Amino acid sequence: MQRQKNDAHTKLSRSENYRSRAAYKLIELDDKFRIFNSKSRNIVDLGFAPGAWTQVALERCHKKSVLHPNILGIDLINCSPPAGTHFLQGNILSKATHDAIRSHFGDTVESPVDVVLSDMMQNTSGLKDNDHFSSMDLCDGALILSHSLLKDGGTLVMKFFTGKEDSLLLNKMKKMFKYVYRMKPHACRNESREMYIIGLKRKSDRVLLNELFANEQN
Repeated sequence: MQRQKNDAHTKLSRSENYRSRAAYKLIELDDKFRIFNSKSRNIVDLGFAPGAWTQVALERCHKKSVLHPNILGIDLINCSPPAGTHFLQGNILSKATHDAIRSHFGDTVESPVDVVLSDMMQNTSGLKDNDHFSSMDLCDGALILSHSLLKDGGTLVMKFFTGKEDSLLLNKMKKMFKYVYRMKPHACRNESREMYIIGLKRKSDRVLLNELFANEQN
């Protein structure tokens, strides 16, 4: 609690009215990789609570002259969305949640989403391998959603805990995206093993879902 109280990004988030210090991670990522652009209208924010990433996405879209972006936050925890955005309580590992997300953006459009953001993380156990494998499961959920809903040329940003399956995640991303990068923003705490993987320009020659996971280890 003392570390949180004295943290510079926590203090800054309060003064700048962000809901959490996580806002500065997305700000850094967008400054470097230009996640949001003038075509970023339909956006999914996975691991939404408390809503800081949605705040940043809304601000960045407005700066790109996207006046009315359709931003949908998803989380297990019920949380009120910032004005002008939407929220759905659900589990990204559930097909029902994927169906509800598609319904929100319109069932008539095959791939309606421009950007998928994922700051998801399960409660950490303190066991490095367990936390890593849990984060890989959540990344798979975000990948499956992106495979279904992300437009050609779309962007996916995901948080993960580094570990034994990093190369598997990287290979999956390379199958889907023209450009793939990894970055640990300065706003991440030094002792944290969290990392972000960024996929830019979803390929138009789409890999099948079973091919995406073809090299999974049992």
